[in-house]
Amino acid sequence: MRFPAKLAIGSGCAMVFIIFVGFMMFPKMIKGKIKDMVNLKPGNDLRDMFVKVPFALSFKVYVFTVLNPEEIENGGMPRVKEVGPFCYEEWKSKVNLEDDESEDSMSYDPVDTFYKADGPDCVDDNTELTIAHPMILGMVNAVARMKPGALTLTSKAIKSIWSNPTSIFVTVKAKDLLFDGIIINCGVSDFAGKAVCTNLKSEPSLKMVNENDVAFSLIGAKNATPGKRIKAYRGVKNYQDVGRIITFDGQPKQAVWNVSECDKISGTDGTIFPPLMTKEQGLASFAPDLCRSLVAKFVQKEKYNGIPVGLYSADLGDQSKNADEKCFCTTPETCMKKGMMDLFKCAKLPLYVSLPHFYDCHESYLRGVKGLRPDPEKHSIKILFETTTGSPVWARKRLQFNMPLEPYEKVDLFKNFTPTVLPMFWVEEGVDLNRTLTKPIKDLFTIKKVVKVANYLVLLISIAGLAGAGYLNFKDGQSVNITNIKDTKVSPRPVNILNTLHNGYNNGTDNGAYEDKY
Repeated sequence: MRFPAKLAIGSGCAMVFIIFVGFMMFPKMIKGKIKDMVNLKPGNDLRDMFVKVPFALSFKVYVFTVLNPEEIENGGMPRVKEVGPFCYEEWKSKVNLEDDESEDSMSYDPVDTFYKADGPDCVDDNTELTIAHPMILGMVNAVARMKPGALTLTSKAIKSIWSNPTSIFVTVKAKDLLFDGIIINCGVSDFAGKAVCTNLKSEPSLKMVNENDVAFSLIGAKNATPGKRIKAYRGVKNYQDVGRIITFDGQPKQAVWNVSECDKISGTDGTIFPPLMTKEQGLASFAPDLCRSLVAKFVQKEKYNGIPVGLYSADLGDQSKNADEKCFCTTPETCMKKGMMDLFKCAKLPLYVSLPHFYDCHESYLRGVKGLRPDPEKHSIKILFETTTGSPVWARKRLQFNMPLEPYEKVDLFKNFTPTVLPMFWVEEGVDLNRTLTKPIKDLFTIKKVVKVANYLVLLISIAGLAGAGYLNFKDGQSVNITNIKDTKVSPRPVNILNTLHNGYNNGTDNGAYEDKY
């Protein structure tokens, strides 16, 4: 077999091999390996990380201290100043696990545990803050919504429980407001005070200090306390379902908003996402504190520790204009403007949620308060997400909690307020995977990159080999082979002298010539 033919066969075989194995089989092998790894089956490494996250999330709280309480009581516009961050570690775990093999599901109770953290930017939690008392403000607003006729009784209860306060604004330490609790004196004997205190003592979010007193804090009741039970798919049978919530508190949908679209539970609990997602799918997660699911949408491509990732962002929408979000309105006629959501149906308190500093909110909210400076870098919800493995490598979930400030003639302390939305505090939950945790992801991309380069290199060499073989074959077809003939020396025939003489004698003319010669 000639060399061009051998070269063509070798190059062709290499091309077929690299196309079949390198371009077709290897990506399928990678995907198959990821599918096998990314599920919540007992004994799986991912299951262990899901049940107990092996690192702490950063949890930061910023409180808005009120600078002009007296002016507000006389109808002035609130002036606030952000104080923080107050820093904590947040450890996430799941307890009371149950598996259902036939359904490919697991049930669990989520637990968030907080510990005080230190840092160069962290503020001492003994710092004093001036705020509108959350219990007084919340109680009056709730009664005004549900039983406005009971506002006079509520005013009397406030005077009894808080000993004739002259203002709804109080100065407290940050640690008491956030975790330890602000004491509420329920050792009262009057009818109005006892009626309110009876309800307060039955409230699970308040902590009983002694027989008479209860303590209120913003986060303390949640600390190390199991949340409502969740059942989610494990993703063994279908990797695309991993972590997706099936039921929350025993129900496949909520009964909060009374509209199926808003009561629907979509996505995961936010600690896990399916692998091999497309950027168009978005990242859906259910937020129990908001009684709704949020979807983070793809913004742009970025890199994190050398890993190609996608930047995703979420917001609270615009229920005043978006028809799909109208079901979040308190009533069909009372919808919050862009970027704001009323949690009254969810939390049973007139609590408004927004992004920090009213970022991405209707401008009217920002005009009602002085001292806010919205910044997309500091105040938006952002996630850096790697779609192949389904890994959020960096995230900042930020939410601000606000309360309505309304005038009520029947409550002495509320008579002169100018209607506005008063920012109370905002929180930031952060995840930063270090290089040790992102190394397996980076190694995967390194392998894929090396194989990709090798695939194209072999493919180019194969194409070059086929081209070279074709050229050599063409060249051979155009050439003419000339065989060299060696010069052959011809030996003369031997002369028989006798015959020659005889012939010459018999030839007459020749004989005469011969005789004359001699």
